[in-house]
Amino acid sequence: MGMVRQIIDTDKPQQLSAESLERLAALKDRPVDYSDIPELTPQEIAEIRRQREENRKKQMFSLRLQTSTINWWRKNIGMGYTSVMARLLDEARKHPEWLKECL
Repeated sequence: MGMVRQIIDTDKPQQLSAESLERLAALKDRPVDYSDIPELTPQEIAEIRRQREENRKKQMFSLRLQTSTINWWRKNIGMGYTSVMARLLDEARKHPEWLKECL
C-alpha cells in the first residue's frame, strides 16, 4: 500500500463532502492476516519495550532563534511545529554532511 501525503492549509478548515462521509461510514473492518509475521521472542519484546521507553524520554532544552525563523515555522507547519523541528534535528544526526554545510 502506498503512502499519500497531503498538505493541509490550517487557515482554511476542510470539510468532507456528504458523499465522502457516506463512503467512510460504509467501510468495514477486515480481519488482519498475521500468518506472514514471525512471532517475537520474549527477549525481542523486551528490547522493543526498552527502545520505546528510551525514545519517550525527552529533555527540556532552550534554544534562541530569530523571531522570523519562529514565525516561518508557525506559519508553514502550524500546531505542532516544535515537534517537527525536533524530528528534523533527530534526522540531522543521521546526516553529518548537513552539519558541515552549516559550519
